[in-house]
Amino acid sequence: MIRKSARGSKPEGRGDDFAAKYRLLFENSMDGILLTSPEGGILHANPSACEIMGRTEEEIIQEGRQGLIDSDDPNLSALLERRTRTGKAYGELRCRRKDGTFFPIEMSSMVFRDSKGQQRTCIIFRDISKRKELEAESERLITELREALSKVKLLSGLLPICASCKKIRDEQGAWSEVEVYVRRHSQANFTHSICPDCVGRLYPEFKK
Repeated sequence: MIRKSARGSKPEGRGDDFAAKYRLLFENSMDGILLTSPEGGILHANPSACEIMGRTEEEIIQEGRQGLIDSDDPNLSALLERRTRTGKAYGELRCRRKDGTFFPIEMSSMVFRDSKGQQRTCIIFRDISKRKELEAESERLITELREALSKVKLLSGLLPICASCKKIRDEQGAWSEVEVYVRRHSQANFTHSICPDCVGRLYPEFKK
């Protein structure tokens, strides 16, 4: 049973219950969560943050923001400036693994004050390496498709062709041989031969 204390104060027991729920959320979140200071120090890291970073909580705290985030990432200064100005920020950053390689994360961060009135920040993040790989593969396929389409010309619609000589009239009104027209309007080309019927008509002496 929750008892109310002096007038104006919170019900007794409510704070402990909230702290327990926060601890459960912190420890079981699938996203990495860091409790940090605005200057870049790290105070706590949840199990998912340790798994994503490939480090223990003690190692993460020791590294701090400078050891975990790529300082050359142009997004870093922009996100820090936005968080200072608005109290929150969202975007992508490059994180450093324990072996020194980098991987992309999607993160959100907010500024708040703790129960003692000290300014703190929290960072919630996830590894987006797989998503970036799929995006890169999709971009590659789109580029290849565009390049392929740029090399292909298709003939479509009605072609005005002479019923007698079989020449085709182009958009400017000029008449061209079928071979010339097709060559200009597609990637096709011609190689010439003679069909059996024409051999019999033109060269009967060679017809068997």
